[in-house]
Amino acid sequence: MLIIHGDNQVESRQFLVSQIEQARAKGKEIVRLEGKDVDLERLRQALENKSLFGGEKLVVVENLLVNLPSKSISKYLSDRQPKNLIIWEGKEISQSKFKGLKFKEKFFKLPPIIFKFLDAVLPGNSRYSLKLLKQTVNQSSAENVFYMLSRQIRYLIIANQLGKKGLKGLHPFQQQKIALQAKKFNLSQLLTIHRKLLYIDWQQKTGQAPMDLAGQLDLLVASL
Repeated sequence: MLIIHGDNQVESRQFLVSQIEQARAKGKEIVRLEGKDVDLERLRQALENKSLFGGEKLVVVENLLVNLPSKSISKYLSDRQPKNLIIWEGKEISQSKFKGLKFKEKFFKLPPIIFKFLDAVLPGNSRYSLKLLKQTVNQSSAENVFYMLSRQIRYLIIANQLGKKGLKGLHPFQQQKIALQAKKFNLSQLLTIHRKLLYIDWQQKTGQAPMDLAGQLDLLVASL
């Protein structure tokens, strides 16, 4: 059993995709499940039932441990110790969730400076934001920065309209910090940034970008 977790979702998902591609290249059947939809019986069938073609099978479950639905699943995994299972979690999981499990672990953590950069994204603060952006890209990747900035802008749009109550699921400290940051923008500014991010994403995916992603992020942040 392999558990992939951490707040660096870009790199952790890239690693997950590489594991799936390797398994598929070996002729394994890939079964993918969402943790929120999994009960003990469904997990057992996925792991124990034979492949449709009689070969080996790899089961991938996303976000199973973050909200483990029942102790019976934890006990089943502990007793069976399946080798054909990958669990991917979109954030860091407490070691207490791993109790009794025999597994390999791949942990992907974001550098702290990326959060400093996100906090610095403010109107009229482009010079300082650019400085932090360059440091962040050097310590991480442009793809990570793009993903985190896009998420931050979505949070800011929600907070701008609904305040902290719109940020359910985040830690209260995060809610407070994002709500305060959102007050520094008007809605039009946030929607403009959001549209620019969507356009950058489209350009990068269609091969029509005039420069690399890091360069496009530089121009975006400079325009704040």
